[in-house]
Amino acid sequence: MRTGLNSVELEQLNNSAPREMERESLLDEELNGFQHTAKSPRSHPLLFDESLQRKPSVVIDDPAAVSRTVTRILEQWALSSPDIIVAFVSGTRSFTAWKNEDHRAALQKGIIKLLNATETWILDSGLDYGISRLIGNAVRNELQFRQSKREYEVYVRGYLKKRRHAILLMGVVPMSLLRGSDDETDGHDNDAAEDHPEKCDVNPSHTHFIFVKEPKQEVATAMRSQIIVELAAQVSRRRNPTFVREVQNTGVDEVSYQKGTVCHEQVPLIAVLIQGGMRALDMVHDYLKSDVPVLVIKGTGFLADILAFAYEEHKERGNNRSAMDIIRRDVSKRVARSFPGSKKDEDLTLMRNRIIDCVILGSQKEKELISVVESSEDLVDLDNYFLPAVFAARSRATNILKEQVRSDFLLTMKLNKPGIADSKILGRDEEQIFQVDNDLFEKALMWKGREKFVERFMEEDFALHRFLSHSRLLNLFRHAEDNDFFVNVVWHQVPRRYFEHTIEETFVTKDLNRIIEKLSGFSNFLSMHDLSSNYLGMFVTDEYDAERKAMNALMVWAVLMGRFQLAKTLWKFCEDPIPMALFVSALARGLAQHSRSTDTSVADRVSAQGREFSTMAIDVLDMSYKESNARTFDLLNQKFPDFNDRTPIKAAYISRNKYFLAHEACQIWLNRLWEGGLEITDSWNSRIPEEFKLVVSALLVFPIYFWIRYPAKNFVKDFSWVEHDKVDSGSINETTRLGYENVGQRDKNDLFHIDSLFDREGVDNTERKLKVLAELEGKNKSTRFRHSLKHAAPEAPASSSGSNLFINRNLPLWKKVYYLWSAPRTKFWIFQLFYWIYLAVFSVVVILPTCNDLGLDVIILIWTLFNVLEIALRTVYQIHHGFPVSLFRRGVEITFITGFVLLVAIFKTYFNFIRPLYTRSLMAFGLLYMYYRMVSVFFPMNSILGPMVYRIKRMITVDFLSFVRLALPFIVANMFVLQSVMYPDLPFSIETWRKGFYRAFFTLFIAFLGEIEYTPRCEAVRLRNETANKCWIGDYENYTCPTLGVMTYLLNIQYWIIMRLILVVLLNALFAATMIKVKEDSEFIYRYQRYRTVLDFASRSALPPPFSFLSYSFDWVIVCCVKTQGLGKQKEKILVGPRTVKLLENHAPAKRSYESYSYWMGLTKEYYRRKEREERAKNIAQDQVSRIKGLADDQKAIRGSLARLSDKLKQLEKASLVYFEEIKHNMSRKGHAKEGTLNQLSRLSPYPGTGIKRFLIPDHKVSWDTELSDYKPPSYCRDTYDFPVAERHYVDPEFTSRPRKDPAFWCWNATAVVGGKKIDRRTVAPPTDTEAGQVQYALDHRGLPRNIVGRTGLADRGNLCMYGPNLCVQVVLTRFRDDALRFLVAKTSTYPNLPSLFPSSKTLGFRNRFHAAWQLVESLFALPDGPVKDLAPPEDEEHMHKLMGAVIFPGSPDDGAKFLAVQQVYAGYLDHVDNTDNAWMETVVWHVDISTGEGLPRVADENFTWKERSHIKRMRPFEDHIIQHVTISKVVDD
Repeated sequence: MRTGLNSVELEQLNNSAPREMERESLLDEELNGFQHTAKSPRSHPLLFDESLQRKPSVVIDDPAAVSRTVTRILEQWALSSPDIIVAFVSGTRSFTAWKNEDHRAALQKGIIKLLNATETWILDSGLDYGISRLIGNAVRNELQFRQSKREYEVYVRGYLKKRRHAILLMGVVPMSLLRGSDDETDGHDNDAAEDHPEKCDVNPSHTHFIFVKEPKQEVATAMRSQIIVELAAQVSRRRNPTFVREVQNTGVDEVSYQKGTVCHEQVPLIAVLIQGGMRALDMVHDYLKSDVPVLVIKGTGFLADILAFAYEEHKERGNNRSAMDIIRRDVSKRVARSFPGSKKDEDLTLMRNRIIDCVILGSQKEKELISVVESSEDLVDLDNYFLPAVFAARSRATNILKEQVRSDFLLTMKLNKPGIADSKILGRDEEQIFQVDNDLFEKALMWKGREKFVERFMEEDFALHRFLSHSRLLNLFRHAEDNDFFVNVVWHQVPRRYFEHTIEETFVTKDLNRIIEKLSGFSNFLSMHDLSSNYLGMFVTDEYDAERKAMNALMVWAVLMGRFQLAKTLWKFCEDPIPMALFVSALARGLAQHSRSTDTSVADRVSAQGREFSTMAIDVLDMSYKESNARTFDLLNQKFPDFNDRTPIKAAYISRNKYFLAHEACQIWLNRLWEGGLEITDSWNSRIPEEFKLVVSALLVFPIYFWIRYPAKNFVKDFSWVEHDKVDSGSINETTRLGYENVGQRDKNDLFHIDSLFDREGVDNTERKLKVLAELEGKNKSTRFRHSLKHAAPEAPASSSGSNLFINRNLPLWKKVYYLWSAPRTKFWIFQLFYWIYLAVFSVVVILPTCNDLGLDVIILIWTLFNVLEIALRTVYQIHHGFPVSLFRRGVEITFITGFVLLVAIFKTYFNFIRPLYTRSLMAFGLLYMYYRMVSVFFPMNSILGPMVYRIKRMITVDFLSFVRLALPFIVANMFVLQSVMYPDLPFSIETWRKGFYRAFFTLFIAFLGEIEYTPRCEAVRLRNETANKCWIGDYENYTCPTLGVMTYLLNIQYWIIMRLILVVLLNALFAATMIKVKEDSEFIYRYQRYRTVLDFASRSALPPPFSFLSYSFDWVIVCCVKTQGLGKQKEKILVGPRTVKLLENHAPAKRSYESYSYWMGLTKEYYRRKEREERAKNIAQDQVSRIKGLADDQKAIRGSLARLSDKLKQLEKASLVYFEEIKHNMSRKGHAKEGTLNQLSRLSPYPGTGIKRFLIPDHKVSWDTELSDYKPPSYCRDTYDFPVAERHYVDPEFTSRPRKDPAFWCWNATAVVGGKKIDRRTVAPPTDTEAGQVQYALDHRGLPRNIVGRTGLADRGNLCMYGPNLCVQVVLTRFRDDALRFLVAKTSTYPNLPSLFPSSKTLGFRNRFHAAWQLVESLFALPDGPVKDLAPPEDEEHMHKLMGAVIFPGSPDDGAKFLAVQQVYAGYLDHVDNTDNAWMETVVWHVDISTGEGLPRVADENFTWKERSHIKRMRPFEDHIIQHVTISKVVDD
C-alpha cells in the first residue's frame, strides 16, 4: 500500500505532464472560477449551494502545476497577508466524537481567539465532516457574532469601530471524497486506517476552496500537503523579501533553503494533528520532510495518540536498536487496537513503519519538529503551544537572523505572549541583534494588554522623546485599539464635535489641554511645540526634560484611553512618581465625575483606579519618609514646573486627595507652617494651656521672654553671621525650608557640624570649631592639627561672616513680636478671640430692648464691613499667590454679608416706614449666620471638633435631605387631609394654611392630642338638627371646634405612625449609620480641611478686624514707596506679606539633580518589588496548605512504598524457598513422566509478553489441596485485538464483561454452540485409576475453571484464547536413516521462543484431534501436485492413518499407510509458560513412525529438520520425556 509520493515520483509526474503552453491554457480556464460573482459560468458543479458557488475556488489536477496555481491564487484572490498559517490534519474518514466535550469547545474557542488576535489562515480538508465541520461551526458562530455586534455598534454609536481581522478558512478538498464526484478512490481507501468510506459535501462555512482532482488517494494527499507548503512559502517571500536575501547572503541552512523548507519561516506554518488515519499519517510525513512543525493533540484518539506515544517513548528510551524494537512492538499493538477492521496485516505493518519514520524525522539534532500537547481545557490558549512548537522546529542559525528575530517578536506581541518572547526570542538573542524601534513601541502602546512588552522596552532605556511628537500622539488617539472609553467618556468633553467622529489635529493642539484642565485642574499641561521640538532633537531645555515631557504626554494618553494598567507600567519609569500619581488620581477623579451620569459602573471603576494611584503616591511617600525624611521634605517643598509650579501638597489639595494630605510627612510639613517657626515652652506651670500662653504673649508682649522660643534653625537669616547678600536676596536658606526641623538629622542644625575634614569655610573656621568644642568640654585645645590642616587642605577664601563664632541668638523685640503675630497659630487664636468679642457685642445689640440705638448699631455695622473687607482682600491675595480658593463660596459669603449690612443700614435709616421688628429679625438672622460661620472657620482646626463637623455636615447634606425628600409627600398630603376632615367648616384664609402646616410639620416633634379630645366648650354648641338654609359639614356650630369621628382618628393615627414611628426612627438610624461609616473617613477629611484652614490663616493679615486695615495700609505704603523708588524691590519682598507665605512659596528652590531623579525612579521600582513580596506573603497560607498537602501525599506514598517493600521482602523470602525447591528438584530430576506435570514452566516470571510477576509458589504449595492463605495472584487477560486475526473469533471475553452465570456461553466441562460457533470446553486428560468416565475440572470461587494440576501464580485467561483447557496437537515424526533414529524437530537456535520443539497446531472451537493431526502432517510436506483435494476430514484414528499415508507417500496413496505406524503417546495437561490458574494448555501427542525413506517428499516447512537425539541440545522437560518414551518404545518394538 502506498502512502505518499517522494521527490523522485513527483519529478516523474512533472516530466510526464502536458506541455507548458497547454498547462497555461488549462490554468487560465480553471482560474476563471476565482470570480466572486454568481454569474461565473465556471462555478464548480459540486458546489450545489448558490452561496458556495460565489466563493473563490480552483481545481488542481497536476502536481507540476501547484506552484503556478498558488501564484495565481495569491494574485487574483487578493488575500490579506497572514501572520501565521495553521493546517489541521485529521482523518477524512477516521474521526469520532470527542470523549470530553469541554475539550472540543476549548479547541473551538482557541481557534476563534487566534483568528481575532492576528491575521491567521486556517487550512483543512474542507469537508462537512470531522475536524473541518468542527472548525466551520466555530467560524460560523463567530461570523454571526460579528454581524450582530456590527449592527449594535451602528445602532448605538452610529458608526463602526475598527474592523476585526479577516477570517480565512480555506479547504484543500480531495475531490474523490466529495458526494457527486465521478472520481473513484483506489482500492486502498477502504483499509483499516480509514473508518468512514462514505463521501461528504463541502462545509459551507469555509471561505475558499482548492479542489484536488486525483483518484489515487496517496497522490492526492501528497498534492494537498504540497499545496499548503507552497502557499506558506510564497506568502513568506512576498511578505518579507529582505529575509530571503538575508538567508542567501549569510548562507544559513543552504541545503534547506535550496529545498524551499525555510521559505515559510517569516509566516510560520504549523500542522495540527487531531485523531486521523493513514491519509493523515501521509500528510504528517510530508510536512515533516518539509521541516513543517507538527503539533500532536494527544488524547483525541487514533493516529494522534499513537504518534504521541511513539514520540514520547522515543525521547525517553533513545534511538538504540533495542529501544526501537520495543517501540515498534508497542506501536503495532496500538495500531491493531485503534484500527480493528484491518483486512491485511501488511497494511498495519506499513502504518507502523511510517509512524516510526515520522518519529525519527521529528527528532533531529537541532530541531524538534514534533510537539505533543494533552487534550484539555487549556486548548483555549492554542497560541501557547503554537509558538514554542514553531520556534523549536528551527535551527539555531535561522533563529538568530535579524529579520527572523524581529518577525518572531512581532508575532508574540500580536498574540500577547511576553513570557514566550522573553524565553524563546530575547533569551536566544545572545548577540543583542534585536533592537526596539518606534514602530514596535507604537504597536505595543496601541494594542491593548501589551503592558509587559512596554515595560520590557522601557527597561531597555527606550528614549520616549525620540518617539513621541504631537503627530504621533494624535495617531495614538486616532488608531488605538478599543477606544470605547475615550469615545464614551472623554469625547463629550470636546467643545465641538468633528464630522464622523474623526479626530483632527486641533484636538491635541487645543482641546487636549482644555480637557485636562477641566478634569484635573492643571492648565496648559502639555506643549505640542515642546514635544515635536524634542522629537527633532532641538531640545527646549535638555534631554532629561524632554524625556519627562514625553512621559507626561503618554501618561495623559493612557488615562484618557482608559488604559490604567498601562499608566501604572509607565508610572514605574516616571522621574517624578509622586506628582504624577497625584495628577493621574485627579484626572481619574474628573473622569469618574463626568462619566457617572452615563454609566455608573464605568465611573466606579475609574474612581477605584484613581484611588489606587493615590495609594501608590502615599506608599512611595511613606517609603521615602522612612528611608530619608530629608528627601521627603525636599520633595514636599519642591515646585514642579510640569505641574503648574505646584508642590505635591498643593496638587493633592486641588485634586481633593485627602489621604495624601493625611500622611504623617504632610502633617509635619503643615505643623511647621502652622507654628510659624515658634516654640512654646513648658516653663512655670505645665497645666497652663499653650493657647493661653500664645494669646497672652501676643497681647501683653512681655511673656514672650519666658513662654516663647525662637529657634535659630528657623530664623537663621535674622542672625548676624548670615551674609547680607543672602538676606537682601530674599531667598530662604535650605535649613529653613518647611519640614526640615523635624528631620531628626543633626548635620544641618548643629552649630559645630563639619561636613568633612575640610569645611567649606576653610581651615581657619574648621580650627575655630574644634577650639570651641574643646573649650565646651573643659579641655585645652591643642594646635597640633593646624600644620597638617594647612598642608592638606586647599587654600580657601576668608570667611565674610565675621570672626566671632558665637552668634547673637537674641532677636530684637520688634522682630519677636512681628514673628509672633505673623504665625498662623497666633492669628487663629487672636482672630477667634476678636471674633468672640464681635459676637458678644453683636448679641448685646440684638438683645437690647430698644428700637434704635444708633451707636452700637454703627459699631457692629462698621466691624462687619471690616470683616467683609478682610475677606475680600484676603481672597485677592490668595488668588494672586495661587492659593486654593473657592471663589463661589467666597463670593456668596461676601455678597451675603454686604447685603446684610446694606439692608440693616436701610432699615435703620427709614425706621419710620419700616417696622422695627423687621429690623430686629434681620439682625437676628445676621447674628445667627455669624455664629454658624464660626463652625466652618474655627472648628476644623480642632482635632475633636473637626471630624465631628464633617460628620454633622454629612448627616445634614445627605441623610437629612434624603429624609426631607421622603417625608415631604406625607407632610403635604396630611396637611390638607387632616385640615379638611377635622375643620371642614373653617373659612378659607391664611389661618387655614397656618393651622394645616403647623399641625403637619410640628407633628415631627410633638403630638397634638388636645385636638382629638371632647371639650365642654365644643359640646355646648353641638348641632342637634340640620340647618336647612345653610350647608354645614361639621358637628358644631363653632367652626373652630374639631369634628371628631372614626375617620379623624384613623387619619391621625396613620400619620403619627408614619412620621413618629417610621420616618423619625429611620432618620435616627441613618444618622447612626453615617456616624459609623464616616468615622474613619472623617479623620482624613479633617486633615485635608486643615490644610485649607492653615493656608487661610497663613495668608491673613497679622491684625484681626477691625484693626486689619492697619496691616493692609502698611503694605500699601510700602508698595507706594516702591513705585516712587523710595525702597528697593528686595526690601518690598521682606516687608510686604506674611512671613509664613514667603516660607511656603520658597521662590528659589535648588535645581534637582539627575541623582535625585534616579532616587525616585529607584524608589518606585522598589515599591513594585515590595508589592510583589506582599502578594507572595498573602499567598503564604495557601502555599503552606499546599505544601502540607504535598507532605501528606509524600508521607502516604512513603507508607505505600514501605508496605510494598515489606511485601517484596516477604515475596523474596518465598522466592528463595521456591528457588531452593527448584534447585533441589533439578538436582534430583530423573526424567520420568511426572516431571511434565509439576507446573515448572507455568510458574516462570515474568509472564510472556508482559512485565507481570507471578505470585511465587514453592513446589509443595502448588497443589490446590495444600493451603496457602495469602495466595493473591495478579490477573491478566490479553486484549482480543492482540491475537492474530484468525484466532480473534474464538477468544473469550473477559469474565467480568458477561454475567457470571450464563449457561448459554460459559459451558464448563461440556460443548455448546454460541454465536454460530461450536465450543468444546472438555478436558482431554485421562481419568486416574480412582476416577471413572470423563474428567471434570473444578471451578474456583468466581465460577471460573481451576487449573487441574495446581497453582501457577497468575489468575484469569492470560495469553490463551479460552478459559479452561486450550487444546493443541503435536506430531512426533521419526524415521531411520544411516542406521540412526531421527526426529523431525525445530532447527532454530532460538528454540525457547518457539511454542514447541515438535510440529504443533492449536485446535480452535470444536476440536477434532484427528483432523488437526492430519492437517499438520499435510502442511509439513511439499507435494508435487499440490495438496490433496476432495478428502473428507478424518473422524477416527484409522481414517487419519490412511490419510497420512496418502500425504506422506503421494506416489502410492492407497498403500502409503502400510509404511506408517501411528500411535497416540500422550493426551493431557501440558506444562506451558502461558498457563494460568484459570486457563491451561492441553496436548495430544501422535507418534508417526516412517518405516521407509523411498518416495518420501521433502519437508516444506523450513523451520523443521531431521535430527538425531544426540544433536538436540535444548528441550523442555515434557519434550525430553516424550523423546525418551518414543525411543524406548521403538527399541522395544524392534
